[in-house]
Amino acid sequence: MAQKINIDRIWWRNVQPGEFYNIERHHQIQGGGGSLYIEIPSSMVPATLDFLDATGANVDALPVITIHAGVVGQPGLAGPIEFQRKQGSRMRIARQNRQQPNSQRHPAWTAARGFPTAPDDVRNKQEALPYFPEGGLRVYIAKTAEGDYYAGFTKGSRPADMKPNDPMWDLYPEGRVVGGVIDAD
Repeated sequence: MAQKINIDRIWWRNVQPGEFYNIERHHQIQGGGGSLYIEIPSSMVPATLDFLDATGANVDALPVITIHAGVVGQPGLAGPIEFQRKQGSRMRIARQNRQQPNSQRHPAWTAARGFPTAPDDVRNKQEALPYFPEGGLRVYIAKTAEGDYYAGFTKGSRPADMKPNDPMWDLYPEGRVVGGVIDAD
C-alpha cells in the first residue's frame, strides 16, 4: 500500500519549448551561451521564496537554496533541487541540462520516469519541438504539511476525467500561465 502524504502546497512551472531545447541539447554550443536551467521569472519569485520558506529574502542577494526532494510515486528515490538567483530579480533551477557533466537534474525529471527527451544531437528549438509534448510540460514540487518536498511533472493536456476540485487541476492551466503555487487545502 502506498504511503499517503499530506500535501500542503504545490509549486509549479510551465516549461517552455525553448527551455526544453536548452535542457536537452548538448551543453556546449557554437558561439556559447544558452540557458542550461529552468528560469523562474520575476513574477514568480515572491511565491517561490515563500514556498521555500525564504519570505522577505532579497532575491538579488539570495544565497543558493538547495532542497532535497523525493520522487512522486517512487519511494526511496530522491535528489537535490538547487535554486539560484539571476539578474533582473529572477531565479532559476540550476544545472538542468541533461548532457552537462555536472548536471543535477532531479530524478523525477528524467527519461526513466517518462520525462520527454530530445535526441542528443538536437541543434535548435525547431528540431526539439517534435519531442515536446502537445498540451505542454510542467515541472512541480509538492511540499507536505511536515515540510518534506516531492518532485514530479505533468505533460500533455488535462485528463478528461479529472475533477475541478483535484489539486492537480491547476497544473493544466488555460492560456499562457507561467506557473505558480497551488494551496492544496
